[in-house]
Amino acid sequence: MKTTRSQTINVSVLYGSGLRNPAYRELLSSLDNLKILKEAEDPETFLTQHQEKSPDLALVDLNGDAAIPGWLEKVIARLPETEVLVCSHSRDPDFLIRIMKLRAGGFLPLPLDREELCATLDRIRAERVLRHNPSDCQILAVTGTKGGVGTTSIAVNLAVALAEIMPGEVVLMDLARPFPHVGHFLDLESKTSVKDLLDSADSLDPIFVKKIVLKHESDLEVIPGYANYNLTSPLVVDLKALAKIFTTLRSSYNWVVVDLGSWLDLLYIRVLQEADQILLITELTLPDIQNAKVIRALFQEWGVEEHKLKVLVNHYKKHYALGLKNLENIFSQPVSCTLPHEYATLMEAINQGETLGKMAPRSKLWRGLQELAAGLVEQSTPGAESRQLAGSPGLLGKLFS
Repeated sequence: MKTTRSQTINVSVLYGSGLRNPAYRELLSSLDNLKILKEAEDPETFLTQHQEKSPDLALVDLNGDAAIPGWLEKVIARLPETEVLVCSHSRDPDFLIRIMKLRAGGFLPLPLDREELCATLDRIRAERVLRHNPSDCQILAVTGTKGGVGTTSIAVNLAVALAEIMPGEVVLMDLARPFPHVGHFLDLESKTSVKDLLDSADSLDPIFVKKIVLKHESDLEVIPGYANYNLTSPLVVDLKALAKIFTTLRSSYNWVVVDLGSWLDLLYIRVLQEADQILLITELTLPDIQNAKVIRALFQEWGVEEHKLKVLVNHYKKHYALGLKNLENIFSQPVSCTLPHEYATLMEAINQGETLGKMAPRSKLWRGLQELAAGLVEQSTPGAESRQLAGSPGLLGKLFS
């Protein structure tokens, strides 16, 4: 997929503080292939101006206010095809989280930076090309109800199982924080990490990505995590750079598996919104059930679509006092999959930096992951939905039933 800066972007500005800031027009007028569509000092006028034509990008100036105005949600809802970016001097983490909950396109700090704005415009152009030339790529976010439920081990081995089906077409990105361990699980060492992609998002392309990824012997490609990311930039995550990474990965792979861990922050929310599917890993313990209730409520608050979610119970034993119904009542859907408790086999594979497919190819755990991978691939193929409507459950339906 190729993008070009020749695509004209229509931009409108809403001055939420009620006062126009000439710096916006000065900067926007200096950029090539950009057209200022409308400007307004109040939301009602702004929405009236765009009844017939929506802008590609709307900049909402909140000046230094850290409060979210009640009309912002209405503006976002009324302009579904528009990328709405909030601009403010505030860097308050709670303020940024509230913006993300409204499903705004992102945040630009004030004063506006020319390079940062240009990077945003390039991302919008790239996403526009992607919409016109849709990718078959699936982004699968793997997360857990808490640490220790097996999120990384399932993400790693499920990605390997997918690569077994589609060699060279699967990439595993480690976004687990604060301790990314994908590299340890696969015995891979590298001086590169996902931070290199975040730092180079402005000039990102598939060729650069290939220089960062590691190739595992299983034909899986890996983007290692960065252990110190939250220590160096604890408050403001570059969500625009993250979006650019996903756009580039969609053009290069059929599957992007993300080890998301269980750290709930802005980056976590954005990955869930970007993902096509979410695999929530849990165990049948009281803390996991309690956390599941909280996560379910947060997913609803963040606007995470229910159809994306699949719940997987790890280390499952039928005689547990807490049953699958406890989870099914929380999520109002059947548990998608259960994986057996084979702790010793899994620990041996982890400690030796080997995959389950290599260490224990006949284990029930590995076979379960192979079946899960096959079902996910079948479900994502063109015509899968129509086949299910016609009465054929497919491999995934058989497995999950």
